[in-house]
Amino acid sequence: MFRLQTKTRLPSILRLSRAYSKPQETASSSPISSHSYIDDDILSLVSKQKIANHLEDLGPYPLYSLILTPQHFFQNEVLMKYSQKLPHPVSLRQLAGYGKALTKQKILASANFVRLELPIRLAMRIRDLQTLPFGVVNNFHLAQIYESYYHLFNAFRKIPNITTASENERFCEDISNLLDQHVFNLSHLMMGALEVSILESLPQDALDNFMSSMLRSRISRRVIVEEHLSLTEIYKKHPYQRQSPDYIGEIFHRCNAAEHFKMVHELVKDSSLEAFPNRDLMPDLEIDGDTSLSFPFMVPHLHYLFGEILRNSMEATITTHGDSGKKLPPIKVTLIDSKKLVTFRISDQGGGMSHEKLKSIWSFGKLPDHARQSLANFHSIPDLQMYSNLQVTPAGSSIIQLQDQLLGTSMAETLPETKKSTLDRLINRHYKFKLGLGLPMCKVYADYWNGNLSMNSIEGYGSDTCLELSKLGFHSNVIQLDRA
Repeated sequence: MFRLQTKTRLPSILRLSRAYSKPQETASSSPISSHSYIDDDILSLVSKQKIANHLEDLGPYPLYSLILTPQHFFQNEVLMKYSQKLPHPVSLRQLAGYGKALTKQKILASANFVRLELPIRLAMRIRDLQTLPFGVVNNFHLAQIYESYYHLFNAFRKIPNITTASENERFCEDISNLLDQHVFNLSHLMMGALEVSILESLPQDALDNFMSSMLRSRISRRVIVEEHLSLTEIYKKHPYQRQSPDYIGEIFHRCNAAEHFKMVHELVKDSSLEAFPNRDLMPDLEIDGDTSLSFPFMVPHLHYLFGEILRNSMEATITTHGDSGKKLPPIKVTLIDSKKLVTFRISDQGGGMSHEKLKSIWSFGKLPDHARQSLANFHSIPDLQMYSNLQVTPAGSSIIQLQDQLLGTSMAETLPETKKSTLDRLINRHYKFKLGLGLPMCKVYADYWNGNLSMNSIEGYGSDTCLELSKLGFHSNVIQLDRA
């Protein structure tokens, strides 16, 4: 993977200068690039000399990189061998079957499966990054993803065979810390997509395919890792305990749909107060249909899906009716329970949208002006982690850091019940930080869990959003954990 100087890195140059330099009030200049999303007021505070000091970061071996060294080309031979291996298909049913009657041998087998499987899956995604067009792979944010994945790949492939319970304990500590160390990946992936849109470096369908592949693979890896951590904890507390026939794992919680909708609705209202300070006049949530509907699901994923849909409905309703001085029209949610699916219809009176606009809402590719604004909003999120905390030894081995070094970072993505997730952070972001990628992200998450997300709209009135999710107790042998 070669990295040479190119105009496509100009937005990243500006970010690097902001990260390492203090603003100077006396400097003034015109925009350096028509592609820059940074406005004139910000740019005028940054001297060209300070920007020039970081041009070395555009070379083949950027100063910030711990991976891209003169030896990287030769190290890549190891990655190529892994990328040519086939990942082992694994279903949710298979993972869940492990948890129904745990033994020491099962726990050790699970640990070694994770140890061997993840380097293969990571190598495939690293290879995808290496084969992107030059102007895309050279993007600052996607370069951070590359560094992160290579760090993980190096760490996992060097873990020896796990043969004892104490070795598994250490392994669980390491993979939990590795999850924490790579909390910034999702945000960088989203920002990378926006910069690619600004520079129009990839056709829209190619960007959508790349993003979908990266996200699905990311979900699969994290589910596999978190399931092993969960099984280990269960075995420690209740060895040899048998679970019920419908058990599918501790990371999946029984969710009452109405309760979770109400919970997320309150979070969305909190984030909208600056735009519409009168909370009492905000749209109520009216829930009908199968109001007792309950099903197993991963709570962070469910809240993200509900949250992005409700945010869109709330924003549209406030924009359309916010100046009336009256109680705003409600958002209506209908819950439908069928044999293999749960379906949610979310209806609002937010004015709807044109059919042309409706076609584009599912794509990660945005018009440059739209992408610039979304990217600026991303950078306005407080305490956003821009640079990795990753470290390597002088010999190039990845160092697994202690967990508490990353506690408190804004994008911390962690395990259930103890830590917040990146998705949780995105749900709670301020109303004004509109990112423009919520619906495409949600569509990938719904599709991953064998569901679907669609929308119908009547321009001048409102929209109906339909979210379908598979019941994980059914067809769990085809749940797409094998999407490497």
